[in-house]
Amino acid sequence: MFLRSLFSAPLMVAATTAFTSRTYVTKMQTKVMDTILTQSPMEVNHLTGVPSPLISPSDRQRLRNDPLLSQLVNMIMRDGKKMRAERFVQTALLDIREHTHSDPYRLLSDAVDLVTPIMDTRSARQGSKVIQVPRALNLRQRRRRAIVWILETASR
Repeated sequence: MFLRSLFSAPLMVAATTAFTSRTYVTKMQTKVMDTILTQSPMEVNHLTGVPSPLISPSDRQRLRNDPLLSQLVNMIMRDGKKMRAERFVQTALLDIREHTHSDPYRLLSDAVDLVTPIMDTRSARQGSKVIQVPRALNLRQRRRRAIVWILETASR
């Protein structure tokens, strides 16, 4: 699978000297690794030997500075592994770009905008009755609720 840079940044290729310098790596394994690395910007995890897509510095800055993407990354993050969540979001956005041939950020923001609720209801007592009182949600609460709904639907 050929991965293009997420936001039209230059492609990056990592050196894999630790993986290919082992004596027990077969020629076929090195050939497969070379073709994978020449087709897409990947880095090889030296502990597992599994290639993973590189996140360019500009993409990493956009993932951290953009409020929608950073909130999405923080909601996907488990056990404090933010780089793993960033890599997961970046790979998902690259897949969206590959399948739809359009801007993945615009698709994500449109999807979140379509799902966001504007109001929430709170329980309030009025005399002996409990009534539902509507209240407006701020932008961060609306985005959070939309992302939760999208993630719940995707996991089904």
